[in-house]
Amino acid sequence: MSRLLVATASGLRVFTAAGEAATELPGCAVGALATSPDGGCLAVVGGREIWRRSREGVWTKAATAGLALQSVAAVGGVIFGGGEEEAAVVRVRPDGLPERLGGLDRIAGRETWFASGPPLGVRSLTAAADKAVLLAAVHVGGIPRSEDGGETWTPTVPIAFDVHEVRAHPTLPGFAAAAAAVGLCVSRDGGRNWSVYAEGLEFTGSLAVAVLEDEVLFSIQDGPFAKRSQVWRWRIGGQRVEPVGGGLPPWLEGKVDTGGIAAGCGHAAVADRGGNLWRSREGSAGWERIASGLPCVAGMAFV
Repeated sequence: MSRLLVATASGLRVFTAAGEAATELPGCAVGALATSPDGGCLAVVGGREIWRRSREGVWTKAATAGLALQSVAAVGGVIFGGGEEEAAVVRVRPDGLPERLGGLDRIAGRETWFASGPPLGVRSLTAAADKAVLLAAVHVGGIPRSEDGGETWTPTVPIAFDVHEVRAHPTLPGFAAAAAAVGLCVSRDGGRNWSVYAEGLEFTGSLAVAVLEDEVLFSIQDGPFAKRSQVWRWRIGGQRVEPVGGGLPPWLEGKVDTGGIAAGCGHAAVADRGGNLWRSREGSAGWERIASGLPCVAGMAFV
């Protein structure tokens, strides 16, 4: 039975089908999460450390980065981290030492990137299902892509799209989706080209995205200082987006921010800024609120 891991400022909350289990890493500020190929996961802990969780729930420190981290990803057996206060990517060497990859500093158009609200940073990292492409969501700098493990990068969408999160499909090699100010962005060719889906949306600002086998879930906020938000879906191959119901309220409390939607093991989860946590029975259907009063959620993962 899958477990839902929820990263908070006071530890990692663990939810099973039977309810909430004991908090892991109690008292630690846990940030972004990412699943790893061995059935475990990675977590940013204390802002600058990357920790590894085994399938059995044992935690070990993998690396200490030389900069504050906002995102993490596992590509095969290689760990990558994305900077929070600067748009940089680090790669963890086999000996556990992190190395900053200079390719992102030299990407074409880097001089046009800018900080808007939060600092210029790498809000999320994801790898294509075949591990051939690494994608980064840079705020505000678009979706750079790399085909050589982060050594060099090329720009894709206009930076005006204001991208907040990018996630790859779990099995379709070229498929990725991104949450952006213009709506939902979708690529079918490993991030080279992107299509925007926003028809029918009253508001287009999206902060979070997650990809199931046959659909994409993404959040929509009612403005830059959102007091409420919605979750919408796009059925892969379809023409339109639609709001998610099935027990999920039509409006959630506050933002559903980057890291606030997770998909995996046939389920999905949503966390809002009001501290409410929702989990689906299957896919994007049959939602149930399984927790309330959570501190600010920084990431979630099914393992």
